[in-house]
Amino acid sequence: MNEVVRRLVSKVVEKFAGSGVEIDGSGRLRLPDGLDARRMHRFIELCLDERLVDPKSALQALFARVGIAPVALAALDQIVGPEGEVDFQAIAHNPLKLSRAVPRLLDIPVRFRHFLIDDLGLADPDCATLEEAVVSTRQRAAERLGCEPTWDAILARSDEVGALARSWRERPTA
Repeated sequence: MNEVVRRLVSKVVEKFAGSGVEIDGSGRLRLPDGLDARRMHRFIELCLDERLVDPKSALQALFARVGIAPVALAALDQIVGPEGEVDFQAIAHNPLKLSRAVPRLLDIPVRFRHFLIDDLGLADPDCATLEEAVVSTRQRAAERLGCEPTWDAILARSDEVGALARSWRERPTA
C-alpha cells in the first residue's frame, strides 16, 4: 500500500474507530455490537420497509435517506464492495479524489448515531458514540418488542421492527 493510501486509510479508520466501526482482518467493515453486515442489512431493510440486494445497497439507501452527502455516497460506492469488504485497490487508484471525500465520510458515524437516537428514537439520547447508540438501540428495541436483547431475536420480529420505524419512514425527507 503506498504512503498516501496508507495515510488516508489510517485517518479514516482512526476516526471511525472511536465509533466502534473497524476493518476486520478480512478487510470487511465491522460494525459495533455484533451488528455484522448481514444483520445490518436486515435491520436497514426493516427500517426502510424495502428489500435491498446486499449490505452495500442497504447502507447506500439508508445513508441517502438520512442526508449523507453525495460525495460520501460516491466514495463508498467506489471503496466498499457488496458484502462490506473494503477495496484497497480502488483507494490506491483514486487517493486524491477519495481524500476530498474524507470529511463527508467522517460524517457517517455521527449521522448514523443521530438516526438511531433522534430519527428512530430507539437509542438513549445520552449516547456519545455510535457504538453506544447501537448497543442502546439493541437493548431498547428488545425491551419494546419483549424479546431477548440480541440482534437475531430482534430481527426475527420483522413486522414489529418495521412498526418501530414506521413514523420515521413516513416522514418526508429533507
